[in-house]
Amino acid sequence: MVYQTRDTIASDPAPPSSLNALVTEAQQGSQSAFEALYARYNDAICRYLSRMAGNDGAGCELTQEAFLKAWSALPELRSPEHFVGWLYRIASNCAHDYQRRMKHIHTVSLDTCATDTHGLSIEGPEEGVGEAELLKLALARVSSTYRGCLILYVIEELPQRQIAERLHIKEASVSKYVSRGKEELRQIYQQLLKEQSSKITQQKRRGR
Repeated sequence: MVYQTRDTIASDPAPPSSLNALVTEAQQGSQSAFEALYARYNDAICRYLSRMAGNDGAGCELTQEAFLKAWSALPELRSPEHFVGWLYRIASNCAHDYQRRMKHIHTVSLDTCATDTHGLSIEGPEEGVGEAELLKLALARVSSTYRGCLILYVIEELPQRQIAERLHIKEASVSKYVSRGKEELRQIYQQLLKEQSSKITQQKRRGR
């Protein structure tokens, strides 16, 4: 999947009037208008949900679920100018529901993770891939309140005002959540590194 660049996402090229018109048309039942909204925000929502879930496949499925829910609930949206934040809140709720259904995301063992990727070894040329996979796993374990802020602020590089609108939180809370999220992520990542190192040591001992 080809994603939009950060600059494109952080600064929507379409004027508010154009977005409002599309939302209004979609609310009146225009599928072509909603398809235009889907085309505009699909990649960003998919990337957001993939990182929220810690799984690219799940992120794509959740994106479809989020847009289906948005289409069904669109007539209830009172202010078209709030569409983007409203859509992100639906996406966030989908991610939270997914993680409640799949609690093993928070307790998945490195054995299971190793089955899905060949890049977990900290030795050899796969080291960079392994670290990236561990970081993705660690991010998926960060508290959901902080995780969304981390993704939008650190990875998507959105300004605090837009993050607050998308997550329906106070703008003053964004920096606090990001700071706490970074610390939580660091602790989880370090713990995963220790677990991984211990696992590799045990494998080497068994291989002797």
